[in-house]
Amino acid sequence: MSRQHEKPRMLVIGGMNMDFLGTAGGAFVAGDSLPGTISLRPGGVGRNIAQTLASHGAEVELVCALGADRTADILKASCGKLGIGLQHALQTSLPSPSYMAIHGMDGDMAAAINDMRAMDALTGEALAAALSGLTGFDACVLDANLSEDTLVTAAQTLHLPLIADPVSAAKCRRLLPVMNRLKAIKPNLMEARALSGKQEFHEAAEELLKMGVEQVYISLGKDGLYYADRETSGLLPASPLPPVSLTGAGDAMTAGLALAIAKGLPLEEAAQAGIDAARAFLLRQIANEHNCEETT
Repeated sequence: MSRQHEKPRMLVIGGMNMDFLGTAGGAFVAGDSLPGTISLRPGGVGRNIAQTLASHGAEVELVCALGADRTADILKASCGKLGIGLQHALQTSLPSPSYMAIHGMDGDMAAAINDMRAMDALTGEALAAALSGLTGFDACVLDANLSEDTLVTAAQTLHLPLIADPVSAAKCRRLLPVMNRLKAIKPNLMEARALSGKQEFHEAAEELLKMGVEQVYISLGKDGLYYADRETSGLLPASPLPPVSLTGAGDAMTAGLALAIAKGLPLEEAAQAGIDAARAFLLRQIANEHNCEETT
């Protein structure tokens, strides 16, 4: 960081959406109206990363795409409460990005629909305009919900450490044109295989480094986090936890890594910061589930 004794200033460019989540109270039967629970909550990889960064004391600006609707108002209000800036978010005439999923009582997804048309408006040209005049950040996180064109614009425009979250095996290849501009990338094993063409995690990391990434962090779920640069590598174990959904832990890990990189921490310390951020997120999940059980 260039400014001592100040909060890290973090830029996040990616997706924010509203999640509509339904869970059947009994066996899932397609085509029937089922009793169960329905929840509404802000989500999206970029937004989740921004939330974790803000909770760790960083100043955060989120560049995303929003619609001109009531959903956008709810999303803006939630970011306001968390201290996440949205001054440079793109306002579109399309519906705000939304994700609707139905889960069986076992937690497995039975069906889902996503409406991310607003993300298409966040083109390279639109992002260049949004980034005009944005200065003073210590690092930027990019998520692969952005188009390839938009990712290229970000990489060419921003002169600060870039940390990429590949999001999924289907979307991660959008990052290929900007690999040599990345300070770090945090794929899971499936995404690392899709990007590198290698099956073993250490071979995948080596291939990603050859593409020009300076630091590689491969999340192995319960098996821990593998980290590597051109000089060193290692594997940090994941902390044992009671059974809990891992959804969101990867976003928290990316945030922990990004914050450590913004602070200039060494490779292994950054990896540990990522592990710690994911663990803290999962512990909150366990506590929330426990509190819900106590009130039922």
